Amino acid sequence: MAGHELIDRHLQALAVRLPRSVVEELADGLETSYEEQLERLGDPEEAARAALADFGDPDTITTAFVRLSPGKTTAIRLLVIGPLVGLSWGAAFVTGHAWAWSIPLPARLAFGIALSVAVFMLVLAVRERRHYQAVRLAALGGAASAVVLDAAILGTVASIVPPPSLLLLLALTASIVRILLVMRAVPAMIRHP
Repeated sequence: MAGHELIDRHLQALAVRLPRSVVEELADGLETSYEEQLERLGDPEEAARAALADFGDPDTITTAFVRLSPGKTTAIRLLVIGPLVGLSWGAAFVTGHAWAWSIPLPARLAFGIALSVAVFMLVLAVRERRHYQAVRLAALGGAASAVVLDAAILGTVASIVPPPSLLLLLALTASIVRILLVMRAVPAMIRHP
């Protein structure tokens, strides 16, 4: 910890919201700033206040880290492309007369639940501004739900083998692209706790 009570409290506030590795880096920078201010001002209290003023309050720092987090970025991307994937599937289902397919009611309900969970988790990740871990976990949950949804739809379509169409090919491609996007994003969300 740094050399002053004000700085220690500042870092404790950040530790509740940000990953330990981030707080450790911030502590190093804050300690350096405090030492420079102490050398310049000579008074520990004034030096701590000056270092904290230069550094920023915990809300501002946390908001900046959360805004740039891989989880927030992934959640935004998935929420942007989600309606496009949904529209492509909707068009494929309507033109392919999906209401006549033999999909059991529990499977239809499972699709709806997976979609609802994915959207709910991704919206949580996008709306959260002050808790990095909450964004990360919500984004991972939403991304995983989107993959489960896409995999289930792909599996269902493969088992039913509806008549081929350009819209069905577009919908299949959209789901595969979304799965690949998630698979590419997950390692960054895991690496950056």
